[in-house]
Amino acid sequence: MEDAPILGLLVRIAKLLKEVLAYYEKDNAEIIGILERPMLEASAIATYLMWHGPDVMLDYRKCSYKDRLRILRNLEAGSNFFQTKPDQRLLKSVREKMKAEGFSKDDFSQQKKNKWRLQGKTFYDIFAEVEHEDLYASSYGMMSESIHGSWNESLDWCLTKESNGTYKPNLFSYPPDVRFVVQTLKFTITPFRLWLERIDVYNDDIRGLIDWIERLNVLLFCRFDAMFDE
Repeated sequence: MEDAPILGLLVRIAKLLKEVLAYYEKDNAEIIGILERPMLEASAIATYLMWHGPDVMLDYRKCSYKDRLRILRNLEAGSNFFQTKPDQRLLKSVREKMKAEGFSKDDFSQQKKNKWRLQGKTFYDIFAEVEHEDLYASSYGMMSESIHGSWNESLDWCLTKESNGTYKPNLFSYPPDVRFVVQTLKFTITPFRLWLERIDVYNDDIRGLIDWIERLNVLLFCRFDAMFDE
């Protein structure tokens, strides 16, 4: 049970990575950008959890109940929202999950104090600890535009500038180059390496294989990037 949150994050990474590869074959860089951000987040959180003890793992589990507790509070406050069968199923699911974990609605004072952030830290704090703060803006920070949208995101993917200064819509997807996958692998290898060490199966053969993947990954990036060296 203690390591289940880590395992869940690793499964999430693996599923998302499979989709990244699928959209790479479909020449759709925009969808890859959307998928990479939650994958990078899961990688950083998984690494952070493996660097700390069971108290942090428990805090991570509790932080996921923020909106579920709000649902229970709204019900107790007399909200009329929870009258339909789908609403009742949602309430039942929340209560069953909390019961299975042994949580009551009064067990979250520390999480409320920390504004429902893991150990009271922003994701920037966690990312800076497990990776490097200088990488944040160029990786996770800019990736947020793929999720939320921005003027720069529209310029990159959705509009084409005309010679007269106006813009026309671009409804077609851009093909990704190999650097889309290379950057993703750089971040996702770390938690899997830590996990193999954690479950005591990180032998010389597995270590050699992962080291080879990392070397090949860097080589592919450098060779491809050199093609665009001005």
